[in-house]
Amino acid sequence: MLRTMREGSQKHPWILWTILIAITVTFVIVGAWDYEGSSSNAVAEVGPYTVSLQEYRRTYDNYYRFYRDQLKQEDIDEEQIKQLAINGLIDAKSWTLVAEEFGLVVSQEELRNSIVNQQEFQKDGAFDPQFYQRVLANNRMTPGEFESQRKIELLRDKARLLITESTTLTPAELKEVEELATRQAGEGQEPDASTTERIRLQFLLQKKQRALQAFQTSMRSRSNIVIHDHLL
Repeated sequence: MLRTMREGSQKHPWILWTILIAITVTFVIVGAWDYEGSSSNAVAEVGPYTVSLQEYRRTYDNYYRFYRDQLKQEDIDEEQIKQLAINGLIDAKSWTLVAEEFGLVVSQEELRNSIVNQQEFQKDGAFDPQFYQRVLANNRMTPGEFESQRKIELLRDKARLLITESTTLTPAELKEVEELATRQAGEGQEPDASTTERIRLQFLLQKKQRALQAFQTSMRSRSNIVIHDHLL
């Protein structure tokens, strides 16, 4: 898998970035299956929000298992895992702040739809309420606790979407798309419409990811972040 990711990153760097975002978001969601925590056991503070020791440990364990079991790494850099875990959790809390600043809300219908469509809670292709409660119980959570955390994650998703959806290609970038499609078509050939559209979507996705990364960097620089390194 490492080889596939490495080769893919050389040909299409946006693919690796997408994979890393998905991994980070997934691990942070699972790792954050606790309340916001209290300042007494906080490993980090992001404005009014805290990263609890429980959140951090769960997220760290998720990353560690991923590197060990999925990437088959024998010599795991624990310091790197620490940084991935704490940075992912800090970014998550920062997006909560952004959602709050934007005044975003999640309706009960949106929350319900996100849960019933989650494959982890489905049996035979349909949402099963009893299976849902058993899965949560196995993770030492009540439906109320999970739904509260899921609502927060949906708010973060909305905040990220606001940033990416406002990103569009400029006329100069669209011209570059056309030129690349023409080169790929070969001399004397008109570019295929599907090829042009594929290249346009790749350009747009890369630009959205750069915008998201830039906003995230700016967001962290202006947030009041305190990390208690001795607890990591």
